Amino acid sequence: MKIGVFTVCMPDYDPDQCFAKLKEFGYDGVEWRVVEDKGDTSKPGFWSGNRSSMSAKQLIERAAKLKEKARAMGLAMPSIATYIQSDDLAAVDLHLKAAAAIGAKSARIGPGAYLPDGGSYLQQLKTARELYARVAELARKNGVRALIETHMGLVTPDTYTARYVLEGLDPKDVGIMYDPANEVFEGGQTYPIAISAAGEYLAEVHAKNIRYLPGDVVKGQQLWKTETCPLHEGIVNWPALIVELKKARYDGWIMGEDFSTTVPLDRRLKGNIAFLKSLL
Repeated sequence: MKIGVFTVCMPDYDPDQCFAKLKEFGYDGVEWRVVEDKGDTSKPGFWSGNRSSMSAKQLIERAAKLKEKARAMGLAMPSIATYIQSDDLAAVDLHLKAAAAIGAKSARIGPGAYLPDGGSYLQQLKTARELYARVAELARKNGVRALIETHMGLVTPDTYTARYVLEGLDPKDVGIMYDPANEVFEGGQTYPIAISAAGEYLAEVHAKNIRYLPGDVVKGQQLWKTETCPLHEGIVNWPALIVELKKARYDGWIMGEDFSTTVPLDRRLKGNIAFLKSLL
């Protein structure tokens, strides 16, 4: 397995600085946050003002420079993470072209949000299947694998439903980005089931962690809420998960996506790769 970082969790650094930091700490590669971020970069945040972010058009414009820098640093750019959904095929095509421009082999493309008022869940999954078949065609045309992330709020909160959307499509064209911490919010499966359900579609794993805290008491019922936390402290049992990935002979990417802020960014980056490498 190879270890990289999704730059959403490196908001303080511009792309050149991201390369330098990942090289310094011994990472294998980088997954760029690809979105038009109009936030205030003087006050960088994960989702607004993130200095590492680039739009698809910017990625294409900077492709030659990024590839040259990556080669010089000995770092790979295996994937990009976009924020677009499968129903916007023009945007899908543009972002797949952006991935291809930098030599990335995969790009996150959402399957659509679950809409409580959007009809039955099964019908929404069927619609997602139809749309993603068209995404697969564009993926094949651009030579880039389109990935569905397991994510709360989407029609695919777990690998089983992601597999349902992708079943029958060529795993060379499409795949699953497995995020076990997202499944703490919604869709939780045991690790063997999650990995087995993904099967040949398992393309990438995101690494972060979440823990539960007591919330309000409503009508006598203790409710719970979630909080981001350091990689080694939360509900996701990374040692056990890595064991299951090894059993499945997974040899792809683990992309760090640590949103905890209890220690400074550089210490998080350095500590997380040391922790993950100790498990490999």
